[in-house]
Amino acid sequence: MTKILRFIIGIALIVICYYVGELLSILVRGFISPAIMGMLVLFVLLQSKIFKATWLDKASEFLLDNLVFFFIPATAGVALIPFFIIKQDALIVITSSVLSSIVVLLVVGLITDKFEKRDEKRNNT
Repeated sequence: MTKILRFIIGIALIVICYYVGELLSILVRGFISPAIMGMLVLFVLLQSKIFKATWLDKASEFLLDNLVFFFIPATAGVALIPFFIIKQDALIVITSSVLSSIVVLLVVGLITDKFEKRDEKRNNT
């Protein structure tokens, strides 16, 4: 299969999972965001071997390589908020941003460490 076709198939599968996640999010009345639901759908499909990871290789590689560009609109939107609107809540916003960033870094670090140790055990046996 050509690289371009594998890329298109990978993007299509990711988009399909997102839209299925959007439908599931509607069913649970928005309790979980569509993006998270879509990731859960993709995870289940990969774990159950319905989707092969190789089908998503090229698309996921492209998306990860260009991840920074997906954050530019959100960052620009936050930068355009006039300060007087958030002035009274600035301390809360800054504190929650710092604390949530620390929690995310710790959780990702612990999970990554766990997976690396698991992979080392598999490779050594």
